[in-house]
Amino acid sequence: MDLIWILAALVGLVLVVVGWVIWHNRSNRSGMEPTAPAAAPKRVVKPTWGKTVVVADPARACEAVLKMSGQSFPNEAAPRLPLAGCTSADCKCYYIPARERRFRTERRSGTDRRTGLRYEPGQPGDRRSGKDRRHRGHYDWDDTI
Repeated sequence: MDLIWILAALVGLVLVVVGWVIWHNRSNRSGMEPTAPAAAPKRVVKPTWGKTVVVADPARACEAVLKMSGQSFPNEAAPRLPLAGCTSADCKCYYIPARERRFRTERRSGTDRRTGLRYEPGQPGDRRSGKDRRHRGHYDWDDTI
């Protein structure tokens, strides 16, 4: 009989502790106890690939930089500002980072070559017609090669 009373006392003690923990957590949420301030969110740095020309004052900008306004360049190919032929005495042109517009995730899965979808000449399933669309002489820009 004494064992039943000890077991009932332990169950009651556990229920009291659980009730206190629940009450304590609810009182913290309601703002009764001060909490530590939330950490500032981390600044997400967006990847860039180059520089974009910004003309601060088009009325005072030279003709050369007006033609380049809004144009983006890779970092290593961006011309120095002010431009060599700049006619403005007080040039206010500058660069801003050119944001990456592509997604950073790879669309392929590792070294997947899709061998099941490849068509080799003379093999069953080869649907090619035999005409080469990329044959030289079909394009107006072909002379630049």
